[in-house]
Amino acid sequence: MKHPISTYRQFSVQGSTPLGLVVMLYDGAIAALQRMITAMEAHNVPEKCNHLNRALAIVAQLEGTLNFEQGGEVARTLKSLYVYARTQAAKANLENSPAMLRSLIAKLTSVRTAWYEADHRGAGSPEAPPAADSARPGQAPTHKPSPSRTRAFQDEAYGGDSSPAGAESGSWRIAA
Repeated sequence: MKHPISTYRQFSVQGSTPLGLVVMLYDGAIAALQRMITAMEAHNVPEKCNHLNRALAIVAQLEGTLNFEQGGEVARTLKSLYVYARTQAAKANLENSPAMLRSLIAKLTSVRTAWYEADHRGAGSPEAPPAADSARPGQAPTHKPSPSRTRAFQDEAYGGDSSPAGAESGSWRIAA
């Protein structure tokens, strides 16, 4: 029998929109950085390193799915954010600086909010957080598909051809 939490996570990922998966990645990076702060404050070096590695892996996944052809300036801006995030997380680790991590978390949270709003814009969800000033949710999403998951997202999540409002054809898909 599967563990209930694993089953829930699996269904959450399978039932998410491509933009929802981006939000989940941001949530994972933010959570890892928050846990890194906790480990840092407890002087638990092995845990701090585990959470740093997790955060860096998630940021690398986000960066690896950028689509520069369709995303243009937004993709380049996100690339800069991801480079900054990796640099700041490593620097905070070396300097044992929870303040640096809190600042990074605030920046990532701002962009995460914009992705969340873009994902929920079509649904008219009143629960969506307000738009972030530093991101442009009205722009076409800039993450490219993983070859193994593109077709599945296209068929399962959007019925083959209905992309989120305002997105260019094919620009809204991301890697799972």
